[in-house]
Amino acid sequence: MLPEPPPTLPPPSLPEDTQTDSSGPQSPSQQSQALASLADRRVLKSGRNGFGLFRQYFAARFPDHDPCDPITRNDLIESPNPSLSVHPYPNLSSFLIGEWYWNGGEKKSQASFEQLIKIVGHPEFCPEDVAGNNWQLIDAQLIGERSEGLNKEDDWEDEQASRPKLEGWIKTPIKIKVPFHKKMEHPGQKEFDAGFLHHRKLMSVIRERITRPSVYPHLHLEPYELFWQPNAAAEPIRVHGELYTSEAFIEAHNSLQEQAPEAGCNLPRVVLGLMFASDGTQLTSFSTAKLWPVYLAIGNESKYRRSKPSCQAFEHIAYFETASENFALNFT
Repeated sequence: MLPEPPPTLPPPSLPEDTQTDSSGPQSPSQQSQALASLADRRVLKSGRNGFGLFRQYFAARFPDHDPCDPITRNDLIESPNPSLSVHPYPNLSSFLIGEWYWNGGEKKSQASFEQLIKIVGHPEFCPEDVAGNNWQLIDAQLIGERSEGLNKEDDWEDEQASRPKLEGWIKTPIKIKVPFHKKMEHPGQKEFDAGFLHHRKLMSVIRERITRPSVYPHLHLEPYELFWQPNAAAEPIRVHGELYTSEAFIEAHNSLQEQAPEAGCNLPRVVLGLMFASDGTQLTSFSTAKLWPVYLAIGNESKYRRSKPSCQAFEHIAYFETASENFALNFT
């Protein structure tokens, strides 16, 4: 049985059984006011899908923006990427052999030999693809690109030409105050230069992402509770799995609706969940060059899309630097 999303929501302007008392269609301004009015908010339940899952909102009406409609099987599965780049190698088979050569160590071991056997036995390995390659030229390109990449400062930053709407990267010097014990020769706080923080403004990244046509339709702007009820006689059981169905997200959304709106503004007020991740990254398979990037993802987007590389759900917002040797010498 293939997975399926929750059932499609009824139109926001129509009542759902006896759970709403809407008197008819409302204008966008009236809908916004209804969303902001706690007095009109009530429990609204969708129908159940084939697995017994249903959504429960606490709102004046069902949202008119439903990212689950429509969802296809391709939205949940990452398709193979036929345009995989293994430059400067001409094909995947050559890349597998080259990676084994460079990363297997200078002295080949039994484990290295077994790895070579796995490569030769790879279903996509083709001996004809590696025959006749100019390996000296490929190795020279690898070494040249590595040296060029290490010598050019800031080459790792995103190309601004591809995203003209985004504000550029900012280079901020970082200074750290380190306390020294009172019995030391120079007690008290001392300020040290700890390098630079390369970063982008959060608001510019958020604004660009949520207004992107390929992203906005998939954002859940109104949170809901997800329940499992296999049949009408069974007691519903709460299901957890997305940020926008969590208790903390729902509480933040309700708290925002309780606040007085800005004067003259009838626009809906929504919460955006920001999810940050960071991990050391090896830049290439053939060098020791590393970066420590910081990523930002929007929690209003489903985890199924965030986990698909083709959706490009994570944005680079900063890069950490390793403390210089001079910084460490100051404490010796």
